[in-house]
Amino acid sequence: MKFLPAHMLAVASLLLVGACGAPQQGAFTPAPIVPEVALEAAETHDPTEPFTVSAVDGVLERVTVTSDRAKTVDGKFSEDLTSWTSEGVLDAGSTHTVTAMAVSSDGTVTEFERQFTTEGREGSGFSVADVTPVVDGETVGVGAPIIVTFTEAAPDRAMVEAQLQVESEKDHEGAWRWMSDTQVIYRTKEYWDAHQTVTFTATFDGVLLGEDTWGSEDYTAEMEVGPANISYTDVNSHYMTVEIDGEVAREIPISAGSGEEWEYHTATGVHLVMEKLSHKVMVAPGKEEGDEGYYETPVNWATRINASGEFVHGAPWSVYAQGNANVSHGCLNASEENAKWFYEISQRGDPVEVVGSPREMPWTNGWGYWVLSFDEWKEGSAL
Repeated sequence: MKFLPAHMLAVASLLLVGACGAPQQGAFTPAPIVPEVALEAAETHDPTEPFTVSAVDGVLERVTVTSDRAKTVDGKFSEDLTSWTSEGVLDAGSTHTVTAMAVSSDGTVTEFERQFTTEGREGSGFSVADVTPVVDGETVGVGAPIIVTFTEAAPDRAMVEAQLQVESEKDHEGAWRWMSDTQVIYRTKEYWDAHQTVTFTATFDGVLLGEDTWGSEDYTAEMEVGPANISYTDVNSHYMTVEIDGEVAREIPISAGSGEEWEYHTATGVHLVMEKLSHKVMVAPGKEEGDEGYYETPVNWATRINASGEFVHGAPWSVYAQGNANVSHGCLNASEENAKWFYEISQRGDPVEVVGSPREMPWTNGWGYWVLSFDEWKEGSAL
C-alpha cells in the first residue's frame, strides 16, 4: 500500500472541505402566484337569472359590467372578495361586457374581459303612445311640461319610471309625477333655460317593466325651448307685464274676472299657455242655453291659459275697463291689437303668473303643474 505524502493529504483535505462543507451563495425567486378569473354565465343567459364572476388564487379588486345599451349592471362582492354576483334583471337580447381585475397575495395582477348575451324576450306592446308638447317645428315655453302617455297601464310604475330620461343642453333639475297608470308628467324645479333642445328618451326595448311585461321599443323625442316669454298679471292693478328673455316687451292693460260669481274670478296661480285659436266662441262655463247668465260670445286672438276656460283674448267691448276695472267672466280681456300681439308671440308652455284673486287655481286645471311646489310635485314620483 502506498501512502501520500503529508503535504498532499493536506491539500486533498482542503479540497473536500471546499466542495462539500458549505452551501453555495445566491438569490432564490419563487414563481409568481397568478390569479385566475372566471365568468359563470350561460352562453345565452336568462336575463332574469344572476351571473357570477369569481377569482382563484387572488381577490377581486374591480368588476364592471355594461350592456350594449350603455347600462351598468349592479352587483355585490362576497365577504372574502373572491366572487361578485349580479343583482337585478338584465336587459333581454343584449350583449354584456364583463371586465374585472384580480390581485394575488404577491401582488400579481390579472386583467379579465369577456362577453355574453342574454336571451331575447317578446315585447308585450307596452310603449310610448304620445309625448306632449312635442311637435316638429314647434318651439315651447320655459314652463313646458313633458306629458308622456303610454299604450297601456304601467305594470310597475317605478320600473317604468326608471327607464325615462330627460336631458337638456343646459343644466336643470326635474322630476316625474304620475297622473294615472297610463300617464306620467315631467316638470323642472325652475323654468327651463330658454333657447335649448331638451331630449326625452324611454329605453324600453328588452327591459322588464314589471310582472311579465317586457318593453317593446325605445322612444326618443326632442323638445325645442324658445324664448322665455313670461307674463305677470295682478288683477288688482289691471295690467299684464310681458317679459321676453328678461326684458319687458309690453305692458298690456287688461280687465280680469269681475267676481260677480265665484267662477268669474280669474284664478290666482301659475297658468301655462295651452293652445291658440284665432277665433273662438266663448260659452258660459257650467251653463246650458236657456239658463240664467248663459252667453255665447265670439272673440278673436284667444290664447288659452287653463282648461276651465280662461284665455287672453281680444275684447273691444271692454276697452273702457282695461287698465281700470275687472268686468270679464274670468278671462283676461285685452284690446284687439294687444291680444293679437300676445297671440303671435305665445308658445305652448309660456307661463302666465296671476296674483290678486281670492280664487286659487287647482294644480290639475289644465297645465297648472307650477301651482305645486317642487317638493309637492316630487311626491308623485314612483322612485
